[in-house]
Amino acid sequence: MEARKSAGLSQQELARRLKRSQSFIAKLEVGERRVDVVEFIEIARALGREPTELFSLVLG
Repeated sequence: MEARKSAGLSQQELARRLKRSQSFIAKLEVGERRVDVVEFIEIARALGREPTELFSLVLG
């Protein structure tokens, strides 16, 4: 959620970029759904970040 917000994107906009539903993004953000590696890379790119950079953010 932090990466999405810092990119200035709503859940709806990120979902549109990923060609997914807004509920897909919501479930990711609250931890109801896991992300596989391919999805993680797609999400990072949709946020305008490198996957390694986003991974560092997620781990804190």
